[in-house]
Formats: sequence, C-alpha cells, structure tokens
Amino acid sequence: MTAQKRGFTLTRTYPVPPQDVFAAWTEPDQLAWFFNPGMPVEQAPEVDLRIGGAWRQLMVEQPGKSYVTGGIYREIDPPRKLVFNFGAIGGWPDLSHGLDDALLVTLLFNPVPGGTEMVCRLEVPAHVSDDKAHEWFALGIEAGWTQTVDRLVFSPVA
Repeated sequence: MTAQKRGFTLTRTYPVPPQDVFAAWTEPDQLAWFFNPGMPVEQAPEVDLRIGGAWRQLMVEQPGKSYVTGGIYREIDPPRKLVFNFGAIGGWPDLSHGLDDALLVTLLFNPVPGGTEMVCRLEVPAHVSDDKAHEWFALGIEAGWTQTVDRLVFSPVA
C-alpha cells in the first residue's frame, strides 16, 4: 500500500515586491484575480484581516454553478507570511463544523532579486485520515489551486 498524498507546494516568482503580492491576497479591491476569468463578479470579496477573521468571495465556475469560498486567518505577518484554513462557513469547503479538519494554506512571500518568490503550501492536517485526504485530491484540489494561483499575474515594475 502506498502512502496517501497529504499536500502540495506551488512556487511562483513575480516581478514586484513582497508587499504587492501580499496585498493581492489580502486587499478586497485586489482579489479579483482569484475569480474564474470571464465569469461575472456578482459580489465584492470581503476581507477581515485579523487572526480568526475571514476572507470570503463568490466563485463562479460557470453559469449556474457558484459558491462562496475563502479562508479563516491563522497567522498574518505582512508582507512575509499568510496562513489560513481554506474554505468558508456555509461555503466550499464548508467550515461550519470547525477548523480542525480544514485544509491549511501557508503562503510565504520571499524577496528575490527583481521581485518576490511566492511559495504556496496546502496541507491536509496530520490527524485527518488518508481516506479523507484521498477525497480532497480526487476532487481535484491540486489542479484547482494550480489554476487559481496561475491567474495571479503582475506587470513588471518600470
């Protein structure tokens, strides 16, 4: 029997300073990149940037299929680090039953010559069963996050 995958890491480099990439994840007027391109924006994202606060936004996958998503902040260290449980109360993934089994997203914004290296790590908590971890990956969580992160782009600083 092989071990079940329990997380993944996405690394991207942007031609802007860390505070710009951090802001793209934390300022409501900059979160539009997270939406599916070409889909209508039916409501503005909400951000309560504090430990225990949440960010929420309506994702429209296709006409007739939408859901609220977001996260509950666990750690905020501007502009270096952001940690949140992925999901939304009453949304997807649904966090109504608490954060103990929720996926954890860690974002590191590392300064590099000419910009920022962003490291995005998504992890299934250690106490969650391999069967549940398998369910997350069978749903396409890695492909979905890869598509989403790839929508974040910046123009080079002049």
